[in-house]
Amino acid sequence: MITSAEGTGTSPDPADFAAGIWSRHLGRRLAVLRNLHFLAISGLTLLLAAIYYWHYLGLPALFPVASDFLSTQSLHEFQRMLFLIPMLYAGLTFRVPGALVLSAIVAVIVLPRALLISENPDALARSLGFITLASLATVVVGLGEARRRRVKEAYSELDAAHSQLNAGARELRLSEESYRDLFECASDAILVCASSGDIVRCNRAMVDMLGYSADELLRMNLSVLIGVENKEAVADRQGEWIRTGKRVREKFLRKDGTGVRVDLAARAMTSGRSQLIQIIARDITEEARLRENMEFYIGKITQAQEEERRRIARELHDETAQGLALLAMDIEGIEARLTGSPEVLPSLERLRAKAESLMEGVSRFSHELRPGVLDHLGLVPALEWLSGEMSATFGIPAAFQVSGSERRLSPEVELVLFRIVQEALSNVRRHSGATRASVEIEFGADRIRLQISDNGRGFELPPMLGDLALTGKLGLLGMQERARLIGAAFTVRSGAGKGTSVSVEIAG
Repeated sequence: MITSAEGTGTSPDPADFAAGIWSRHLGRRLAVLRNLHFLAISGLTLLLAAIYYWHYLGLPALFPVASDFLSTQSLHEFQRMLFLIPMLYAGLTFRVPGALVLSAIVAVIVLPRALLISENPDALARSLGFITLASLATVVVGLGEARRRRVKEAYSELDAAHSQLNAGARELRLSEESYRDLFECASDAILVCASSGDIVRCNRAMVDMLGYSADELLRMNLSVLIGVENKEAVADRQGEWIRTGKRVREKFLRKDGTGVRVDLAARAMTSGRSQLIQIIARDITEEARLRENMEFYIGKITQAQEEERRRIARELHDETAQGLALLAMDIEGIEARLTGSPEVLPSLERLRAKAESLMEGVSRFSHELRPGVLDHLGLVPALEWLSGEMSATFGIPAAFQVSGSERRLSPEVELVLFRIVQEALSNVRRHSGATRASVEIEFGADRIRLQISDNGRGFELPPMLGDLALTGKLGLLGMQERARLIGAAFTVRSGAGKGTSVSVEIAG
């Protein structure tokens, strides 16, 4: 619905609408009347009108010299033709609006003589014929001039557009040259492929990384480099890279048949009507090898550490704890024989209590080093024992909860999960200032999730977990490394005054 200017929401009246259009049209036509140049032409026309009506205005008495010439009846047609000069000039200068306005002025000047003064019977017809032909000629001149000016303006706009096009082409050429330089000199290896996997462009770093020449690569398909069988699989792989939206790990095959591990990112790009995929890859073969070596080294250290823990725990249990137990028994035997010496009995009682306390401490230390419950009964009873020790020994209630279908895991995984819980509860006890904690383990259909939480003071997490070492939180970093050894996901959530939550998730 068209809304009127008054906002009534109804359509305007057709007559009012037409009147408005005519008013605007007439306004544009009459705008020339405010132009000084046009007024000068109009003044010339009035001068010609004075010549046209010379005899009838009583001017011969004022200009007797020109009276005979200007009053000659034979010059009447010539005098009327003089009006063509300002009319054509107005059409040439002011185009159609000027031609129409001045034609109306000439008609107003010429017609009264034909109607009221001239005695010639065909004066009106001659005057109307002159006005019609002169007006048409003036309008034609105005239209031609308007067209000529439009053509001139079009050519000017075309020249400006051509100049802009040339400037844009120069900028595009410079941009392409800069892109080509960046492309060729980039330290990362770059491939541009069609959606089918055909390689259409490669840079020097890609040539150096793969050992093929540039010409060889440009005749190849990406399927050769990533070791897939057909182009459909290549398209699927490229689509997966693009949808991921982040860097992914892949393996490329060199010309000599060896593999190179790359960290790559892919994005779709358009060249004309072609859809292309740009692949930026970084060789991480050496980095991956160093990481694997480091993880192997950490694994071996952890394994050696656990073996040493087991040995020390066994020695403490088999030798130190048993020796302390025998010592307590000997003291008890001495007490039995010295029942008649009351002054010695208190000292022996204190000595026996100290030996029993040492024996309990050694036993607890032995269990912490390598709890027998983990080896004999499994992860869940061991975690329940840890939670109970937290509550009984250190006075911090630690709730333990199991959900899902409980099952045994590999000894390596159970040991790592146990150590993570042990380290987490140790952090709760020593650093958090918490009044309660919880240990939850969830056995899903194909995953196991373990979470340790507290209501302590918490802390602000760094952007990367690897930065925990800079803040002195080596315990959390050790948990992360243990989780990585078994391929588990490790997450820490914390905040000032919001407590801390550590979770581990692993397939199994």
